[in-house]
Amino acid sequence: KAVVSTQSTGKVYVTLRKTLTFFPDTLLGSSQLENFYNEKLDMYYFNRHRGVFNSILFFYQSRGVFRAPTNVDPDLMQEEMEFFKIDLPALYAVEDPNAKENEVIPPELTFREKLNQFLIDPQYSRGALIWSFADMVAIVVSIIMLVAESVPSANEYFKNKEKPTYYVFYGIEIMVNGFFSLDFILKFMSWPKPWLFFKNVLNFLDFMAILPFYMELIAMLSSNGSAGGKFVVLRICRTSRVVRIFRFVRHSKEMQVVGKVVTGASKEFGMLAMLILVFVLLFGTLLYYCEMGYDSNFISIPHGCWWAIVTVTTVGYGDLAPKVPSGG
Repeated sequence: KAVVSTQSTGKVYVTLRKTLTFFPDTLLGSSQLENFYNEKLDMYYFNRHRGVFNSILFFYQSRGVFRAPTNVDPDLMQEEMEFFKIDLPALYAVEDPNAKENEVIPPELTFREKLNQFLIDPQYSRGALIWSFADMVAIVVSIIMLVAESVPSANEYFKNKEKPTYYVFYGIEIMVNGFFSLDFILKFMSWPKPWLFFKNVLNFLDFMAILPFYMELIAMLSSNGSAGGKFVVLRICRTSRVVRIFRFVRHSKEMQVVGKVVTGASKEFGMLAMLILVFVLLFGTLLYYCEMGYDSNFISIPHGCWWAIVTVTTVGYGDLAPKVPSGG
């Protein structure tokens, strides 16, 4: 193959084979590269740090010039270099002596930029990895409590204030939502352009994950309004807590890739939906007129369209079925 395509955490890189084989002792330049070939993607797949991989690929393309990103922890950098079997002393030995003269040194990250990297990139440092792990634990605990609360035999332990477990579980709920709120506030404060903060879907999901808790708290503390109205608000808030499960998307590169693929194929999905709609209307109308005049349940075209939808999606409820041979 003359051209090598590599995918690192959702981003595709394309380079020539001879560019990589210039350093045959490294992972990308040796035959060991074939171990990472993905037949479904038809490319070499690496689930590694994207920022470091940019520098590694530049090292091959520049034939020895390595420029380490400034926003990556040194221990993580060393781990990535060892994975790709690039010996750092050897890098400096083959580095172009004129490269430093033309090299543009990037400015040091500000505290706000470091905080943003810390919150959104678990591989930024060990502390960021621990924070990300704590976020996942909080999500799991929150979902488990939401599910357990719906079990009739366990409901009283969550709702009965006379039970000591009520204050334990409510305290856990407060700590979980406190962690989510702190994470959300820090992300908002460190976002490069705060006025575009909610344009990011993941940030909007983070906001929807904490909103039900505060709405429920306000409804419980409010002295105005009817009991029925409060009950409706509380039910909506408790139902909305299931949105927290979408916080897992932030921690899964694979799910983010799927989301980008779906977004990129929006026109194709729209065309598919249009074709389905055309066939549903076509066969629903034909079935209605075929069944007209007989003792049939298809009393209108929408009834025929419902049958077509159930049939084309292979659900097959069986609530409506043609009775005459021309309809069947």
